Amino acid sequence: MNIQTLYSRQTLMIAAMCATGVLHQQKAFAQEPLKQETIDIISTNQPKLRDAYKLNLTASLPGIDTSRPLLKYQVPALNLNFMYQAAQLKPLALGRDSLGALQNNFIKLGYGNLKTPYVQAGFGSGRKDAYNYGLFVNYVGSQGKEISDQQYSNLNVLASGAYLLPGFELNGSLAYDRNTIHYYGYNHDTLKYNKGDIAQTFNQFTASVGLKNRPQHDWAFEFQPQVKFILFNDSYKRTENTFLARIPVRKQVFEDIYIKAEGVFDLSTYKQENVRSINNNVVAIHPAVDIIKPGFVLHAGVNPTWTNSKFYLLPDVVNESHLVRKKLILSSGWISYFEKNSYRNLINKNPFMAGLADGILNTRVEEKYTGIKGTLGSHFNYNTKFAAVTWYNMPLFVNDSADTKFFTTRNEEQLRAFQLHAEVGYIEEEKFQARVTFDWYNYNKQETEVKPWHLPPFQGDLFLQYTFAKKLRLSADLFALSGSYYLLPNKDFGKTKGAWDLNAGASYDVHKNFSLWLNANNIFNTHYQRWYLYPTYGFNIVGGVMIKF
Repeated sequence: MNIQTLYSRQTLMIAAMCATGVLHQQKAFAQEPLKQETIDIISTNQPKLRDAYKLNLTASLPGIDTSRPLLKYQVPALNLNFMYQAAQLKPLALGRDSLGALQNNFIKLGYGNLKTPYVQAGFGSGRKDAYNYGLFVNYVGSQGKEISDQQYSNLNVLASGAYLLPGFELNGSLAYDRNTIHYYGYNHDTLKYNKGDIAQTFNQFTASVGLKNRPQHDWAFEFQPQVKFILFNDSYKRTENTFLARIPVRKQVFEDIYIKAEGVFDLSTYKQENVRSINNNVVAIHPAVDIIKPGFVLHAGVNPTWTNSKFYLLPDVVNESHLVRKKLILSSGWISYFEKNSYRNLINKNPFMAGLADGILNTRVEEKYTGIKGTLGSHFNYNTKFAAVTWYNMPLFVNDSADTKFFTTRNEEQLRAFQLHAEVGYIEEEKFQARVTFDWYNYNKQETEVKPWHLPPFQGDLFLQYTFAKKLRLSADLFALSGSYYLLPNKDFGKTKGAWDLNAGASYDVHKNFSLWLNANNIFNTHYQRWYLYPTYGFNIVGGVMIKF
């Protein structure tokens, strides 16, 4: 049965029921009052639509056209007429070298009070592509007027050169140094000596040869071996022959990591009047690794060393960390090394020493330090260090109890001190320079000796230099030195006085080839004693001319 038939039947039924109701209503109206009727709906009409048919569509790509199209172009010819005709290209000639001729040679002559002649000269080859050479000569001497026999002279001659090969540089030098002093540290009221009896002359001949490679890139091996022969003698028939060889090698293995090593052979033999001889040898190898990064540097190595008939494995660690880039750098390290106590090295410290003592040992130095350094702006730089230093087998100079004008050495087995080093500098191109430095040592422990004989705990230096109009240069150098302890023949001890020493200099360029100069030393005229019984010369002024060509 469909929806329309059902709907028609239900309509007829409802119409019949309504008609019957009307009849009954009319009849009831005539006979009795109207009664209420109830209509029950059996079911409700719920229309529904028939399901629609769905179309399923499947998309597909068209086939690939693999045929190569044939394209034809027709470009019309353009006939253009230019009024400008380009000139023919020609190479330009190189400009001349803008560097001016060098003044390779100079002669400096002067004279001053205290019978002070001054001669200095230098001669050089200038700019050469294949080689260069130079010769330097220096002579100066003085004679004190307040103390007899207070005089010295110093002569230095040096000839050096280098020959450049495609991959190497060969260099060598010959030098002669002659230093004459007098032992004037005696009581001049009671003792008299002939000059020949108290004169001392040190002669030193040095020959060296070295080789250095010229790497073509940063990753190549770098090596620079050098060999040196030194003959040293004095007027008392003391001789010392030294052979010194250094062989450093360096290689970059990564972008910021380098490995390096250096072999050191320092062999010497001391003889006195051809009677006895002392062999003093130091052999060491210094392997290390360097890590160099922006703001960080680490040098880590060890120093295996053979000397004094013993083997030592010494630390060699240094670090620099930038807390503020280039302005605040933390520097720290733990290093140890040997200072060779040869006759020549000790004479360079104290020229009034009488010979080399038997059984003298080389000094082992150990430093543990930290500090800060850096730059401020474009002119200031500074460097500070606080260190704990220990010297093992340190030779200390004392006056000879039999003859006080000579010095002998005492072996201090272990000497400790705290060190404070500070340095501040200012540089304004070549116009103005200023620098102040000082070193302060707090000697707090010694095992063998009562005092650290002739070791001043404080030394300072203030240097200034100013140039006016690139012609007039003025300089000043102020030194400060504290007193040091000395040992008397009766086993008592005393202390020298501290001192200030001011030096000043000036030079004026009259011409590019000619200038005048003047130097004044010990302007305060203080006769302080760096070594007991040996006062300084006092005020000294020297002036002269300088010729450059």
